[in-house]
Amino acid sequence: MYDQQSDSSSVHTTPDHRTNGSKRRLDIDPSLPSITISEAEGLASTHGESDGENHDFLMKGSQSIRSGQSMSSSLGLTSSMGSRDSLSSYYSNAGEVNYGKINVTGDIQFGLDYDYKTSCLEIRVKQCRNLAPADVKKNKSDPYVKSYLLPDKTKTGKRKTKVKKNSLNPTFDETLRYYIAKSELENRTLWLTVWHNDRFGRNDFLGEVTIPFDYYRFEGPTLKWHQLQQRQEYLPSSLSYKGELTLSLKFVTGDKLLTGSTTSLKHSRDGRSEVSDGGQLHVYIKEAKNLTAVRSGGYSDPFCKGYLLPEKNRSSKQKTPVVKKNCNPVWNHCFIFEDVSASLLADRCLELTLWDYDRISSNDFLGGVRLNLGSGICSRRYVDWMDAVGDEISLWQSMISRPNTWVDGTLMLRANMSNRM
Repeated sequence: MYDQQSDSSSVHTTPDHRTNGSKRRLDIDPSLPSITISEAEGLASTHGESDGENHDFLMKGSQSIRSGQSMSSSLGLTSSMGSRDSLSSYYSNAGEVNYGKINVTGDIQFGLDYDYKTSCLEIRVKQCRNLAPADVKKNKSDPYVKSYLLPDKTKTGKRKTKVKKNSLNPTFDETLRYYIAKSELENRTLWLTVWHNDRFGRNDFLGEVTIPFDYYRFEGPTLKWHQLQQRQEYLPSSLSYKGELTLSLKFVTGDKLLTGSTTSLKHSRDGRSEVSDGGQLHVYIKEAKNLTAVRSGGYSDPFCKGYLLPEKNRSSKQKTPVVKKNCNPVWNHCFIFEDVSASLLADRCLELTLWDYDRISSNDFLGGVRLNLGSGICSRRYVDWMDAVGDEISLWQSMISRPNTWVDGTLMLRANMSNRM
């Protein structure tokens, strides 16, 4: 390990997201698969939750991407799909914005090491050589190096070296540190960029290097030279990787409810309860993995919210508790939507979105899924939310075709809820 110390601002903590606590059995339905609940430490109620999430904002989330580029990635039933693709430098639009002004030249020398005892990634930035001059007349630049672990490009995920004045061959000899679990690091990509510092304007891009950690082997702190690359313009499928959601679905028919221990009730206009001949949709939210850390400490406080579209109001909303300080939350929580039938479900959409809970300001969007038949049509009218693809469609079809049976799936989260069709 390196003994070179960096600035205190270069150290933040990403917790090792392990689930602790006592265990009990869920008692929702006798036919529910035998699943052990782990009551995560710090589990909190969502009472008082701010409903500041702006659905219009989510629908416009991809408008900043040039037309013709797709935000969707292939949905999968295993975590290896999407999370194992290396991320491109599309993320280079974070922060400084002067790209293409200077032709990239030169190399950067750095070494990578991981301390398994302290769960710390160390990036030793040694030096650069033959950098392009930002000031052509004086043949000089004021370079510094900046890093992120993608997909986290928040301020708290940024590390950077000091600025070296008037040099095209700067020596930094600084170590940038990230405290992060090895299992989480395997879903990240190191994005190392070099910039010219402009005190009175926009900083200029001098080059970048990306290192995916999914199959990276740490073999000691050996310093290696890497050629600096131009900023890449393409958008890879893995850009939209926001983690994954594991859930189970079951459509319970009306006759099963009448003969079972559970009855389905609906309320008439005069307030009386009546037995409904419709069925129920049971949505068992198990867990999520590899959610984006949006908090300053390198974590999130996630919860899941569900609607059966087109109904989208406070009375139809269902949500899980909040799991504090965890990017791999376990909920084991069941949503129940009343008075549904197989034909009705073919014309409906289950929308599940994940949020970071904030008691003071609006909650931050972490990802979502939509399960439906992907027809684009509801009640003979075009709607933008009937846009499921791949395994979102497959899981929904399987649930409708196999009533009174649990169907399981793990779905990749969407980076935004804009229309995919």
